[in-house]
Amino acid sequence: MSFQCRRCGLCCRGLLHWDGGRLRGLTLLPGETGVFPPAMVRPYLGLGLEPGHPGFKVIAHQLKAQDCPHLKGDSCSIYDKRPSACRQFPFNLDPGPGGEMLLGVDLNCPAAQELTREDLEGSRVPGLESASRLYRVKREARENEDQLWVYDLESESWSRWTRER
Repeated sequence: MSFQCRRCGLCCRGLLHWDGGRLRGLTLLPGETGVFPPAMVRPYLGLGLEPGHPGFKVIAHQLKAQDCPHLKGDSCSIYDKRPSACRQFPFNLDPGPGGEMLLGVDLNCPAAQELTREDLEGSRVPGLESASRLYRVKREARENEDQLWVYDLESESWSRWTRER
């Protein structure tokens, strides 16, 4: 594959975005929150009857910061400890409507804009292990949509996930 990260830092800026009517930040898996100040970490996805109910579990967290606090100039100061979402960027894996695995490419990345279909077909995706960890959380969420809750950074509250949003 000809993908080569330019280390431009664009992927570390503008991390907050609207998704389904909710403000959200960079996804953090369990065990990845410790590299950020606690005040910058909020839950993201939860499964259960309702937040606070016995058995409710947070399956992913999110960073409540527009720009990563570890970005120094255009470089990551925790590169070897960066979260899965950073390791897989600009690629991601999503569960498709029929349960198949779909590969996505974020074309906001300057290096990804130069990729061709031939680059992607039959190649090994950089950050595949990290993308697979995130994929497992997405798949668990999709398989349990009736119990899925999403945390909105704007309102600082949980709401039940619905496909219509």
